[in-house]
This record gives sequence, structure tokens and C-alpha cells, in this order.
Amino acid sequence: MLWRPHHLIRARTSFDFLGKRRLALIASTVINVLSLVGVFVFGLNFGIDFEGGIAVQVRAKQGAVQLEELRSTVGALHVGEVSLQEFGDASTALIRVQRQEGGTQCVANADAVLKRRAGNGWSIKPGAAGTGDVEFTAPSALDAVGWRDAVSRVGLTVQERQLPRGSVNTAKVEMSPDQRAEWCQQVAIKLVEDAIGDKYELRGTESVGPKIGDELMRSGILAIVATLAAIAIYVWLRFEWQFGVGALVALLHDVISTVGLFVVLQLDFSLTALAALMTIAGYSINDTVVIFDRVRENMRRYKKMGLIELLNFSINETLARTLMTSGTMFVAVLALVLFGGPVLYSFSIAMLWGVIVGTYSSVWIAGATLVYLNLRPEQLSRSDEKAEKARA
Repeated sequence: MLWRPHHLIRARTSFDFLGKRRLALIASTVINVLSLVGVFVFGLNFGIDFEGGIAVQVRAKQGAVQLEELRSTVGALHVGEVSLQEFGDASTALIRVQRQEGGTQCVANADAVLKRRAGNGWSIKPGAAGTGDVEFTAPSALDAVGWRDAVSRVGLTVQERQLPRGSVNTAKVEMSPDQRAEWCQQVAIKLVEDAIGDKYELRGTESVGPKIGDELMRSGILAIVATLAAIAIYVWLRFEWQFGVGALVALLHDVISTVGLFVVLQLDFSLTALAALMTIAGYSINDTVVIFDRVRENMRRYKKMGLIELLNFSINETLARTLMTSGTMFVAVLALVLFGGPVLYSFSIAMLWGVIVGTYSSVWIAGATLVYLNLRPEQLSRSDEKAEKARA
């Protein structure tokens, strides 16, 4: 033969997987408990999607990012709490600024930005108390087009009806307090840009309000819960209730341990992290269902075989498929980790962990759950028994 087949995994293995079930369950329980404790004690490093605020990605025009110098410069801008980190490579940094309030400090910051960009003679003052109004003063009279250009220099977009009629040197822009707070996010971005623009180039900015962040978090949690419930119900209906419980336990194990990974490594927990969690759940259940299907077949075939022996036999029969699938997935995700860049980094790391923990839980956690739920061959559903008789 020109091509001789090769087996990376020998055809008939006899590993005692379930013999180590107690050790596996103890280790998994410790990991999951520590993960939950970590979430409540240390918290997740919520991304801009959930926490709200401003994220500015910058790149040094020459050499590497000087984080201490950059932190000192941005920290002196009176924009609240600031955090910095390298982002992908030594010349790129991510600047996080807390969400801006629409108070007098914001108006003072806008005044500084306008003077820098338009020159002396310009000023901005807050309007009447209880409103979000701001009043612009120009060094000379401007018409509506001139005022639109002036306010755009500080990130403010206005409608035609908000602009004064005729040529005047003062213009009051009426806003609600919430509208001024939203405008203040743009003021902070432009303030940062002006302060570091000589040495750094802005690569991207992002601003999210707290209400949107809370809604996204609730929707994300509901999506994960619904996904886990739907998968458990599917396995329950396809097999037996013990299989459904086993699948749900394995999925919870994978999701909680992955959240723990985000806590330990302080990875950015954003919408892509939620996508990673649901992808991990889907990958894990795929492998679990393959093993469960072989268990059910062998329950019909070897009715006198002990449960632990039968589970070990079934896992060994599907071991080659499991390792080949996991190995292929691992290599693909590893490429994302190494070459996917900073935007996909959190997602890639979570998926890399998910491939490992998903394979582990399919073999040990899901199978061990069937042992403790006292699954027996005689507990097959009547429909399976009828199908077996029909085939006979």
C-alpha cells in the first residue's frame, strides 16, 4: 500500500477513568469553590461593555509605551480614576477612564479643550442649576455654521434649533443633565488626546453608559442560563434524566471554572467573554453527548456488565475520537492566542482553557455523576426497549 494507516491512539485502550472519580470530583469542587470565592472577593475585571466608562487605545509614535509617564500625565487631567495596561505589544496601551459625571469639572475640562483647539478668547460656562445647559462665548460674533464648528471641537453635536439665530458671540446649548453627562465622555476623550497627542496616536475609543452595561450584563447572564437549561433538557429528552443532570453538572463545572480563570488572570470580561462561555458549553456538550450515546448503546449490549466497568469501556471506545477532536481544536485556538491580537486575547485564552476543561469534564465529571445517580441498564426508557426489540 502507498499509504499505510497510522493510529495515534491504539484501537483498544483500557484506562480506569472512573477509578479516579473521587480525586477528580474533589479537585473540581475545590476549583469551582475557589472560583466562586474569587468572583465575590476579588471580582471580575469587567470590560467597558459592562462597567461603563471610557477606553482609549493608544500607540506610541516612537519606541515603547512609558506607562508611568503616561499614567502621570493622564492622572493629572482631573478625569477621575485611571488605569493603564500594555495592550498586545510594548508600543500599544489601553487607557481606562471612569465614567464622567456631568458636573462643573467636566465643563472646566471642556473649556480647557476649547481654548487649546480654538485659541484664547473662548470660554464655556455651566448654565442654570438643575439643568445640563452650557454657555459658549466666542472672541467674535459667529453665525450658525460657525457655532456648529465651534461646539464640535469639544465633541458636542447640536441640532439646528439649538443654535442661535444671526451672528452673536454667545450661544447657550440646552441639554438635560443626562445629555451633558454623555457629552462629558467625549470631552474626556479629547482631553486625553490633547494631553498625549505629541507622543501617542489614538487607535480607537469606546464609551458605554452604566445603564447599557447593566442591561448587557443581565442579558448575558440570562443567555448563559437559558443555554445551559436548554442543553440539559435536550440531553434529558434524548437519554434519561440522569444523563441530563450529568450534562448540566459538567457544563456548570466548565462555566464556573472558566469564570475563575478570568478572576485569576484578570482577563477583560466583556461581551466576547460571554461568547466564549457559551461556545465552551456547546463544545463540551458535544463531546459529552458522544460519550453518553456510546454508554447507552453498551447498556443495551452488555446488560450484565457493572456500571463503572461499562462507563470505562464506553469512554475508552470513544477516546481516540475525543482526543483527536480536542487536539485539533486546541491547535486552532492556540493559533488565536499567539496571533489573534489583543482584541481576541481574552476570548482565545478562555477557549483554550475550555477545550481542556471541556474534555476533562466529559470524561470524569459527567461520567462520575452517572455513578452517583445509580444509573443502571434497566433504567432505559421504554421507547429504547421497543426500538431494541424492533431491531431484533
